[in-house]
Amino acid sequence: MDCITCGLEAGYNRVIVDTMEEAEIGGFCLRCEKAEFGNSLDRGYWTRDGKCALCERDGFYAMPKWEAGAEADEDAVVCTVDYDVTDDTVRLCDEHYYAILNYEPDPRSLDPPSNRRSGD
Repeated sequence: MDCITCGLEAGYNRVIVDTMEEAEIGGFCLRCEKAEFGNSLDRGYWTRDGKCALCERDGFYAMPKWEAGAEADEDAVVCTVDYDVTDDTVRLCDEHYYAILNYEPDPRSLDPPSNRRSGD
């Protein structure tokens, strides 16, 4: 999965989930997360009501962290990486999500793209 900002492999840092479509739309690599938010996503006290972390608008784009886990059975230990979108998950509204993408939506458009970087 590619980072929504730099376009490189995002790794298992954060995933961006469109909560309306219930679909993964990209990742957010650690380098771009730190450039955009510093350490605040890990330290902040974000709203827990589905609102954007940066304003009072609805947070349509959730940014959960990938969490590592391990399950042991009789023969082996299986490592897993998964995420969960909950009320505690950091979210962004469409305006702040598009700002990260450096994308300015056409106000006449009713169908904004879910993952477009400037110059695409």
